[in-house]
Amino acid sequence: MSKESAKVILWEENQKDFLKKFYDLQFIPRVGEEVYLKKEKWKVTRVEHDVEISEINVYMELIKKAKQDKSSNS
Repeated sequence: MSKESAKVILWEENQKDFLKKFYDLQFIPRVGEEVYLKKEKWKVTRVEHDVEISEINVYMELIKKAKQDKSSNS
């Protein structure tokens, strides 16, 4: 008995193209969790499961980095 693994697709919220696909991801990020991907931090906004085709869509938004201004320390 072989277990069919679900395809996990990471999407940028409100975009038409995906960021990354995984076929053997060991865990699914939950809403509100932070994910480090492509050298940036993302926050999961929603997760949709499509049971019929074994697919999980994870929608994320980029967390804006606070700019560190070193010149203001003088």
